[in-house]
Amino acid sequence: MNRFTTLILILFSIISCEKQNSNSYIKNEDEAINDILLEMTRFDEMKNVIDTKNKKLILYVDAFLDTTTALTYKPERYINNIDTNSLSIEEIEKNEKEFLQDSIKYEREKNLFLGLKNNQLKKRTLDYFFKNDQLNIKYFDAEKIENFDTNENEFGYLFISRIIFNDDYTKGYLHYDFICGDGCAWDYNIEIVKTDNKWKISDYFSGG
Repeated sequence: MNRFTTLILILFSIISCEKQNSNSYIKNEDEAINDILLEMTRFDEMKNVIDTKNKKLILYVDAFLDTTTALTYKPERYINNIDTNSLSIEEIEKNEKEFLQDSIKYEREKNLFLGLKNNQLKKRTLDYFFKNDQLNIKYFDAEKIENFDTNENEFGYLFISRIIFNDDYTKGYLHYDFICGDGCAWDYNIEIVKTDNKWKISDYFSGG
C-alpha cells in the first residue's frame, strides 16, 4: 500500500469517526432507538402474559451503546453424499442452490454490519430521555449487575449496539440483546427503516 492510499484511508477514518460522533448522528441514533424499543422487546406480545397490576413495566436499558453483533456462521459446503451414499442429482442441485443462497446472505450481512465488527463505530454513553407511554425506562450499568432476574413489574434488560446509518438517515443496522427472565431471552442483528418520520424494524438477520 503506497503512502497516498494510506493517507486517504486515514482521512476517511477520521471523517467517519467525526460524523458518527456528531450531534446529528447521535440525535438520529437516539430517536431510532426510542422508536423501536417496543418492537425489540416484543412488548405487545409479552404484555399479554405478564400481570402488570395496571402499573407500567420497568425496562432496564444498558447505559452504553456497544459494538457487538450476533454470531454469524459462514457456510462451508453443501452435502452431496451421506455416509458414502451419493444423493440424487435433484437433491445435490437443491443443496447447492441453498448453499449459494446462504453464502450470499452471509456476505451481505457481513458487509452491512462491518462497521460494528471492525470497531469503526465507537462505544458511547446513551443519555436520552425516552418518550414511551407503555414502559418506565431506566438505565443500568451491566458491569454492576450480578444476574438479570426480573422481579414484579420488571420487564427485562435491553442491550443495544451503535447504529450504522446510510447517508440520509433513512436506513440503519444494529444489534440488540433482550433478557426478560429465566429462560427468556433473544438477540438479533436487524435492519431499520424510517418511514413517515418513524423508525421501524424492517428485517432480521442472525440471532434468535
